[in-house]
Amino acid sequence: MGDESSNKRISLNVRVDSDKHMLLEKMRITGWGLAQTERNRSDVYNEILGYGLQTHILKVEIGDRDFERLWALINKINWQKLSIEKIEKFLAPT
Repeated sequence: MGDESSNKRISLNVRVDSDKHMLLEKMRITGWGLAQTERNRSDVYNEILGYGLQTHILKVEIGDRDFERLWALINKINWQKLSIEKIEKFLAPT
């Protein structure tokens, strides 16, 4: 997308499930103590929508079946035990 489209936003009236809305609103809170503030709602919603679009593009690229298998694996991972650096080294071209 060009510079022109990135500077333009469109207002929408969207119905969202209440549990998803609650999670999105919690994501707006940043900082702690006296430095705590709320991020702009549009910025947070655009960020999350962007991640959703990237996920959807991946699903289209690899197909529904492989995506479901990959998604199941991702949800089984213990992220505290996983070393992203080791995965990067493993996947790096030699």
